[in-house]
Formats: sequence, C-alpha cells, structure tokens
Amino acid sequence: MPNRNKAIIRNDKNQILLLKNKDYWDIPVGRMDQGEDIEAALLRELNEEIGVDRVVGKQLWNVVRAVKQLSYGNMMTSLMLIVYRVRLPADQIPHSCEPGAVLNWVSYEEAANRLKNKYPDSFCQAVAYLS
Repeated sequence: MPNRNKAIIRNDKNQILLLKNKDYWDIPVGRMDQGEDIEAALLRELNEEIGVDRVVGKQLWNVVRAVKQLSYGNMMTSLMLIVYRVRLPADQIPHSCEPGAVLNWVSYEEAANRLKNKYPDSFCQAVAYLS
C-alpha cells in the first residue's frame, strides 16, 4: 500500500489550502520516496507542489487508511495517509508549481465537501470540524 504525506495548511481566517489537479480537489503533498524520512518528504513535496520550503506549527494530525473508488477513470486506490496540520510563515506564499493545477483557500466545511470524492467520510467529517 503506497504511503502519502498530506498537509492540512491553515491560515488565520480558519481556511484550508486545497489543490485541484485533473478532476478532483486534494490536500497538498504526495508520495514519499523509498527510504525517505517522513518529515523530509513532507517539506520536499510542499516545495514541489506549492513552492514553499518551510512550515511552522507542524503537528501530526491523523493517519488514515483509505480505499476509495475515484470518480475519474473508474479506478480504485488504497492509500495510507500521514496527515500533518501546519501553518506557513508569513514569507511563504503558496503558488501552484504544476501546470493546470489550481490552489484555493476554503472553509473547513467546504474543504470537507470538496474532498469527499477522494477520502473516507470519517476523514472529511474530521476536516469539517477542525479547530
């Protein structure tokens, strides 16, 4: 089962940063390389996806095993997600580093709604009630 790091990036307006690739919304960050340290992978992927190289307040938030049918390509996926809650320092402005990808700050409730096509209901409910 592939492992993925994910970062719930929050701002001072109680919003979460989401990334839209292809036909679905997701939480930034992705695959860990073989033998890579979990936190090093988190920072590497944040840099590759949204152009930031530092975070503050990094906290392990959730570990989720997800088996979900994706709406695109009629595919099944099974993932182990290691999810951190983080904030960005004031000098770190996220921007999309991937062609065609879109970043959007949304409320916790809207994030939960947009993520339900990819993540288990229990995870989306936890996102909706972040504090």
